[in-house]
Amino acid sequence: MIYLDSQASTPIHPEVLKVVTQVLENSFSNPHSQHILGQKSMHIVDDARRIIADHFGVQFSEIIFTSGATESNNIAIQGVILEALEKRDKVEIITTPIEHSAVIAPIQALINQYPNRIIHKTTPITESGIVTVEDIQNLLTPDTVLVSIIHANNEIGTIQPIRDIGRMLKKYNPDSIYPLFHSDGAQAVWSEDLNFNYSNLDLYSISGHKMYAPKGIGSLYIKKNTPIQAIVYGGGQEYGIRSGTLNTPGIAGLGEAIRLLSISEHNNIVKNLRALREVLLDKLLSIEGVSLNGDRENRLPQNINISIHNQTAEKLVIAADLAGLAISAGSACHSGAMQESEVIKAISPIQADKAKNSIRISLSQYNTEDEIQQTYNIIKSIVKL
Repeated sequence: MIYLDSQASTPIHPEVLKVVTQVLENSFSNPHSQHILGQKSMHIVDDARRIIADHFGVQFSEIIFTSGATESNNIAIQGVILEALEKRDKVEIITTPIEHSAVIAPIQALINQYPNRIIHKTTPITESGIVTVEDIQNLLTPDTVLVSIIHANNEIGTIQPIRDIGRMLKKYNPDSIYPLFHSDGAQAVWSEDLNFNYSNLDLYSISGHKMYAPKGIGSLYIKKNTPIQAIVYGGGQEYGIRSGTLNTPGIAGLGEAIRLLSISEHNNIVKNLRALREVLLDKLLSIEGVSLNGDRENRLPQNINISIHNQTAEKLVIAADLAGLAISAGSACHSGAMQESEVIKAISPIQADKAKNSIRISLSQYNTEDEIQQTYNIIKSIVKL
């Protein structure tokens, strides 16, 4: 089977697997236990937290561990909005129209709970899937408490100008802590260099299984003094923000995956993956009826999202699967349901069929040139059926 669905979940890196296995075997104690075995587990947690904090240029205590980006997004959005509602009669939140459902769903849940107090604004979006700083600025008001902009889209791979947005927000209302700036970085961390302080981010969500670490582990950067409430209650772990026994093996794996981003070979790995993607994309665009969704230059190195005229995504994905090729119809984060892409609808509102015939192909660092040629041959043969 040729696996080209790495934006749904990456394979686990051998070095990460080694670390996770060692911790599972040797450090099974609860890291909050007071005995020496518990403290041994806590040292593992602390080491991973330090690696992540150093990589992003932030303080040790500004990193909390979660079960993944969905939980991180929920904590960031619900925690900030609920805290703001204690001090304000009305609040506003700004997002793009191409956010992940893990951002949109908690916003909608809060609106349902506080129907007259929360306003959700969405930015305009270009046909290539990019939001402009000016469009965000035009939506800001004194009631805006949170701007949440996905760093790199999970379907079309387009990368947003996070640093420029952060600079603008920092200058907008210098006498107030609001608006806060959050970004869902689940897809971006592996390939995009980012210092949270330089980008003026207040909150940033990370997912392990999008970057060669295990599923079920993630983290959330919360800048010091950010006004935020806990939404999960219990033993008060993670500075009182996220209660629950820590997933020590997963945390160790996430720390190792982040450490691997700093090794000298990583930039070449990203460069080689981008080159392999370009080879496949050129081949696919040579097939009659195939068009690219999103911006060709400003996109994740592993991402291809194409629409194929007179085809359906469901047919393409099933036929590819039967031919030994694993791809997807947009996001794989909707309980396995195959739905029309809301992202493609947002960037191509006058081309409704594109949402029905778009597929996502996402490479990993382990794919080969031979697999690229086989993928082209399979898709070409399916289109001709």
